[in-house]
Amino acid sequence: MPKIKILFVVAGFYRAGAERFAYEIDKFLNKEKFEISIFCLEKRNDISPLWKIRYYENLHKELGTKIIYADNYIVDKREYNLINRILRKINLKSKITSSWKKELNSFMNQYDVIHWMGEYIYINSIDDDIREKSLIHMMTSRFQKRDLYDKFNHSLHYNFCTPFKEHELKYELEQFENYDFVHVPLLMETNKDDKKWVFTNSKIKKIGIFTRLNPFKPLDPFFYSFQILLDKLPNTELHIFGNGNPLNYGIMDMIERLGIEDKIFFRGHSEDITKTVISEEINLSWFHGYNNDRPAGYAGLDICSTGTPLICWDFCPKPNNIQDPIIYPHYKNIKEFVSKSIEILTNENEANNLSLLQSDDILKNRNTQDKIFIIENEYQRIYKNTK
Repeated sequence: MPKIKILFVVAGFYRAGAERFAYEIDKFLNKEKFEISIFCLEKRNDISPLWKIRYYENLHKELGTKIIYADNYIVDKREYNLINRILRKINLKSKITSSWKKELNSFMNQYDVIHWMGEYIYINSIDDDIREKSLIHMMTSRFQKRDLYDKFNHSLHYNFCTPFKEHELKYELEQFENYDFVHVPLLMETNKDDKKWVFTNSKIKKIGIFTRLNPFKPLDPFFYSFQILLDKLPNTELHIFGNGNPLNYGIMDMIERLGIEDKIFFRGHSEDITKTVISEEINLSWFHGYNNDRPAGYAGLDICSTGTPLICWDFCPKPNNIQDPIIYPHYKNIKEFVSKSIEILTNENEANNLSLLQSDDILKNRNTQDKIFIIENEYQRIYKNTK
């Protein structure tokens, strides 16, 4: 039987969730059954000034994966610039040129399955037969961007690959009339030896936040919480790791108004989160969370793989009321969030219990090698349905 030809569509190769998921799949997919190529929406020589290095580009190449850049087949520079601008705005219905659409569809017709790494890069103007063999990977939530799917034609059929559970999709995909979905949690290569965190009674306690500084990842609940926490534990520091300028979005103004600027440190991008939380002796991590259930991103899972305790501020507007024990504690009440933080920072038993609970979940439920069959089965389903 010939190999099923898969095309990944990625925005770039930087240290972001969708790009990482593409690499995790590429690394473990059965290459005797599947052949992978990657279509990158950036030009070959374009490098983001924010990231500077295309981290996953060479890693894919080391796996033998072919990479096609947008400018490989878009010859007219004016047309490329137009399309690239449109892609970034996710507004393709009226502005896309017919010549580029024809060329794009011809290119994608070479492949059996098109796996879009992020719903925000999906191109609405593709032909129906390509849409039917497309798998759209949901990497954002509507709590971050409520108009996420407004540009889609909601009467058409779509295939989604999603970390959201069925009951959550009632909100996430409520605009759509007809879709299939496969549930795939964020996956990663796991190793029990990564658990190196130990509780310490250090004089200075460190809380770490790992995030990109942008409006989709608001930090204000963390800053208000930190101000209150300092009343109880004045020798606590908040270290924020991530790309972005804190002068933007009013971040520095906010923490200065709260009078906590001397206790907050912006550390820039961390190349390896698992090494950083250990070498920096982070006592607790704060993270964005979703729906009383899980950290909203790979960074949170990386942190938990080291055993570093993590608690979440829930950014879902109306999170589920979960009665079962929660592996990743979520809060929408600042008083409760601060109370739990103080408990983890000062109570060794509670900190160790949470550390073990979270690191065990990563090992048992997030291992790409154990879960890759779910994606392989979905590729085969789409392939059979469109042949």
